[in-house]
Amino acid sequence: MTEQYLYNTNKKEATKLNVWCAFPAVYNFGMSALGFLTVFRQIDSIDGIYAERIFTDSENHKLKVQDVDLITFSFSFELDYLGILTILKKYNINFLAKDRKEEDPLIYAGGPVVSANPEPFAEFFDFIAIGDSEPNIHKVIETLKNNPTKTKEEKLQLLKNIEGIYIPKYKDKNYKVKKAGACLSKCVYSPILTEKSFFSNTFIIEVERGCPQSCGFCMTSFLNSPVRFCSYEEIIKSLELGLKYTNKIALLGALICSHPKIDDICEFLIKKMDNGLNLEITVSSLRADYVSDKTLEMLRKGGQKTATVAVEAGSERLRRVINKHLLEEDIINIVDKMSKYGFNGLKLYGITGLPTEEYKDLNEFVSLCKKIKQKYKGFNLIPSFSTFVPKAQTPFQFALREDIKSLEKKNEYIKKEFAKIGIKARTSSVKWDYIQTILSRGSREITTYLIEVFNRGGNIGAFKNTYKEFLQRKLIPDFDKSFLKEFSYNTELPWDFIEYPKTKEYLFSEYKRLLTIS
Repeated sequence: MTEQYLYNTNKKEATKLNVWCAFPAVYNFGMSALGFLTVFRQIDSIDGIYAERIFTDSENHKLKVQDVDLITFSFSFELDYLGILTILKKYNINFLAKDRKEEDPLIYAGGPVVSANPEPFAEFFDFIAIGDSEPNIHKVIETLKNNPTKTKEEKLQLLKNIEGIYIPKYKDKNYKVKKAGACLSKCVYSPILTEKSFFSNTFIIEVERGCPQSCGFCMTSFLNSPVRFCSYEEIIKSLELGLKYTNKIALLGALICSHPKIDDICEFLIKKMDNGLNLEITVSSLRADYVSDKTLEMLRKGGQKTATVAVEAGSERLRRVINKHLLEEDIINIVDKMSKYGFNGLKLYGITGLPTEEYKDLNEFVSLCKKIKQKYKGFNLIPSFSTFVPKAQTPFQFALREDIKSLEKKNEYIKKEFAKIGIKARTSSVKWDYIQTILSRGSREITTYLIEVFNRGGNIGAFKNTYKEFLQRKLIPDFDKSFLKEFSYNTELPWDFIEYPKTKEYLFSEYKRLLTIS
């Protein structure tokens, strides 16, 4: 496949460490995953390292598995574990670290899933990165490169001293690991471009990390606290590099419009287009009360006809409960601005089943869309809903999740009510969201269950049938009673051993505060 490297791949030293950087899905998805590609670039840029990328559909490698010293996995979504086990099985590597031999490669994972709660998956890995990769990946690779003759155990003893590195086999009741955090002194951007990626030949650039809004359910806000911005100068320098290779630009960040220089960044790209450069520009999503005219001008000139706004909840009351202080007039104002700039549609993202939600909150979402539709004829609204999944390391990690029947009833209700006003609402699978909740809040008690689910095909039926069998045999806890209930402050949570800037005490007090908002 044709790939363009945006960095120097020339090295001086002979190879001292062989690394597979693995992505738990197919090539075209992996080649659009900025975190995965960034880790690969960091490793590939180190002298003495031979690094290869592998995917679930990889066929040809220069390295054979018996010659690989380390396999790194990018772990961004809970169900990625199925892709991880697919790759381990493909190369005849035992799933559990304790069952692997001395000559097998070390298995390493990083990403938001294992940074928040690694425990359901911990026993798959020899070591895990908690937090950002930038501060520790170079130290990890240098440690392994400089100690090639040491045993696995000796290597792990060295790695445990690196901040943010978690060794699951060493965990006991006194074990603590501190989350690693990186400043954005250098821009993170796509180091390799290919037309075969999901976002074909797109230069993705992270302009900020984290989110100052701190919505109660949002893992991004709390995993990446405090919010960090890449400097304007570094962003422009990186964009100039990317524009040498492609005309497709994607600005990435949880809240890109909060960047203090966002208008200047937009103006830079607008001038490029005004001077005849044909650019295609996208952004991850917008916040209705943060969007400037300059941002909309840039997007429209960059070919965008629709944008995405995360509304989350239908009523202002419920938005206050989740700490998203977004007024109805803010949402209507962005539609007004978008229509003036020539946009023809808006994707609205919402969540059903949020703490304290009532049907009147759902009705207010419908009413809002009805107002917009009546006022802006021909403007297309696309509402999309997932169900609330309590995430570790957020204030709502303590919250109850509604049962499946209740949430399915809400989803049917909301689709019916939107249909009445001529809008088709999309809803996620409640059953898959339920499974995501189990994986998000689970412990090592479910690891064997997850392996059996994989062996049975990893589909919804495998999750359901394996659960029934394992529960009957008392091999796993009752999921509803163990992982869906509301947790008290004194509940011992599987992820309590991880030290984040926002402590458990803070998260619990914030959770209680949010629930009292009217």
